[in-house]
Amino acid sequence: MTPSWDLFIILFFVIMTVYGLLLGRGRVFNILINTYVGYVVATELGNFVYDYALKASSISHSISISLFGVKLLVFALTIFILTMRSELAGANDDASTSSLYTAGYGFLAAGLMLSSVISFLPEADRINLFNNSQIAAQVFDYRYFWLIGPIAIIAIGSIAGRLFRK
Repeated sequence: MTPSWDLFIILFFVIMTVYGLLLGRGRVFNILINTYVGYVVATELGNFVYDYALKASSISHSISISLFGVKLLVFALTIFILTMRSELAGANDDASTSSLYTAGYGFLAAGLMLSSVISFLPEADRINLFNNSQIAAQVFDYRYFWLIGPIAIIAIGSIAGRLFRK
């Protein structure tokens, strides 16, 4: 059996959901917010960094770069730096929050990360990926859900928390 993109995507969702449960609400929430920030930074600054890297590589002739690679690197570095910074700042976990919300945050973070990475792909590569993976096409088709879903869960959790505390 040859591993497929579908298998990778399913495993990524499962791993991020379980990882979210293990980390706890506070930390997985930070990762989710950092993913939003990473997406915006990579989308908005990716072209600038790519142009700068092209100029640097034309001087040294030592590296081969692509816009996708640069955006992916900026995305990953942004998430990593912000997550490490928030961990060092001592982000506390709220033990009273339901594991269901925590798992949901992990699942939505996985979807947001995957749809972000897919959006960085050039159109031809994206079409090729979609031809090889129905799940990748669905993840990308639901990109607005990945963007809005976490906000909806936060709002629902906040309202439910207020109702049940009284």
